[in-house]
Amino acid sequence: MRVLIVDDEPAARRRLHTMLQELDVEVAGEAANGLEAIDLVAANRPDVLLLDIAMPEVDGFDVIRHLGDPKPLVIFQTAYDEHALKAFNHAALDYVVKPVALDRLRQALERARTRLEADRAATLNQEVLSRIQAVLPTSGKVRRPRLLVREGSGRVLMPFREILRFVADDGSVAAIARGRSWATDYTLAELEERTAGGFVRANRAELVNLDHVTRFEPESDGSAGLVLSDRTRVRVSRRRAADVRRLLEE
Repeated sequence: MRVLIVDDEPAARRRLHTMLQELDVEVAGEAANGLEAIDLVAANRPDVLLLDIAMPEVDGFDVIRHLGDPKPLVIFQTAYDEHALKAFNHAALDYVVKPVALDRLRQALERARTRLEADRAATLNQEVLSRIQAVLPTSGKVRRPRLLVREGSGRVLMPFREILRFVADDGSVAAIARGRSWATDYTLAELEERTAGGFVRANRAELVNLDHVTRFEPESDGSAGLVLSDRTRVRVSRRRAADVRRLLEE
């Protein structure tokens, strides 16, 4: 069984590495951030990801979202109170609370070994992620200033301030920035939540960056138009026009 350690704290990575060696488990590598973790999983194909949840820019949930298939089994490591995370037992493979205890890590790894023996292709799907995120206190969420977007076979971090709008089309959502379209792995509803206060839903298919709106043009039928900094005109539906105008005037 090969385990990849993901934690943004060097001391935590060293401690986990030592513990894995004590448990006679092969370390497939160490990642200091989410982007590095995504690349190392693709390159090393570990069986298990020992994954920190709270990391800057790209957290543990984003890492899972951007992994290709087949995904490794995931053991989350977290500083949240154990009682708030009991739902993890039926959502993720397992979790360990920081500071990680050797016996608890051994138990989690045994569960992983059992699962691997039963099904090498075990994966975590979007329903699992949603259930895990649902048990986290909302006050603990951190608004991040950048978003992972796809570029060829890789991914880059795009600052939200550079994104003019998000456009949904045929089941996928693209970010419009730097004069081109960038593919994302998110739904428009998920992006609306992540960008709350900075972007506004103009219609069913478009989410617009308020900082890039240069004109608001009301129409006689109750709808409106938004002119963006790149001179693109976005239609605002009648049911959303009043809310959009209010946000622009705040």
